[in-house]
Amino acid sequence: MSPETTPHARVAVIVRTKNRPLLLARALDSVLSQTYRDFTIVVVNDAGDVAPVQEQIDAVADRADGRILLVDNAVSRGREAAMNIGLAASSSTYVVIHDDDDAWAPTFLERTASHLDETGRQAVGTRSEVVYERIEGDRIITEGRELLATDKSEITLLDTLVRNYTPTNSLLYRREIHELIGDYDESLPVLADWDFMLRLLRVHEVDFIDGEPLAFWHRRPDAVGDEGNSVHAGRSEHAHWDAFIRDRYLRADLARQGGMGYLLVLAEILDRDRKVAQDRGAHIAAEVRYLHDRFATLTDLHSSLAGAVHNLYALLTEDGLTAQVAELNRNLISQNNRMVAQFERLRARVTDLERAVNKPPGDRLRSYARAARHRLRRVVGRS
Repeated sequence: MSPETTPHARVAVIVRTKNRPLLLARALDSVLSQTYRDFTIVVVNDAGDVAPVQEQIDAVADRADGRILLVDNAVSRGREAAMNIGLAASSSTYVVIHDDDDAWAPTFLERTASHLDETGRQAVGTRSEVVYERIEGDRIITEGRELLATDKSEITLLDTLVRNYTPTNSLLYRREIHELIGDYDESLPVLADWDFMLRLLRVHEVDFIDGEPLAFWHRRPDAVGDEGNSVHAGRSEHAHWDAFIRDRYLRADLARQGGMGYLLVLAEILDRDRKVAQDRGAHIAAEVRYLHDRFATLTDLHSSLAGAVHNLYALLTEDGLTAQVAELNRNLISQNNRMVAQFERLRARVTDLERAVNKPPGDRLRSYARAARHRLRRVVGRS
């Protein structure tokens, strides 16, 4: 590891990398594209091939203006230790961890540094976006995007006790925090950033800049090896060390305070919630099975109808049958027209009868009288 350190700057950007030059090129471009310029970059190469790393740094030398320091670990110290190595190799007021597969909006440093300058607060995070991608040769292909933790509009210890919703590249904080809570825990192979957030939130509030995402957390779910994300490639390892960290804090609290009564109550509440969730899951599964069966029935019916239509079409297109059906259709239309005409005559007759029935009594008597005189004249005339 080089004993050199960067000149003092307002912000130190620590970039961890190992055998991912394609991703490192994007990360360096992201940092050097910032509208805020008072920063230095420490690239910590954790025992990866150093030549491609140096090539990427040389490629942006004109833009960097001497603000990039490369620290090359001859022996791998691990991802978590790399953060402390970057801290030791830099001098700054503020610190941010920007891994080689991370990215920023151009105004990330301007917005966060200005916020801490103006408020005097210890740390600030921003809205983050998860970017799903894959690597094909020398191309990085984006497959999808989604905002991270859309239901969160602040950074709290309560939420962070569940899991870390604050990616490292979305958090800018004062270097002096390390004097109070210590450095990153190098004994942890993963999740040292979560442990750091727990210790930070135990003593300080962390502000949050909402709105459009300023930090981008890139994930490659199907990648393995150096190109993979630890959150995906090391999923089982994360689960193990998640439990380890929780147990470690629990043992420390018990050693100081003793007693496990409130923990037993909490465990019972959580177990009841788990059982309720299982019951709801079973109900949902039953509903899904029912809908699946109904869909299968409808599919069978659709197939039967399709077969019937196909057979009918085949019959209609047989020799001579089409002409017979057409003639039968003409006869049916003619009969229908005759029936309609008869119904019209009947309707007119019914209308006349209704009018007669609805006449006032006097009108009906006069009509009867006229009819009687008419019949009388006819009788007299015959005489």
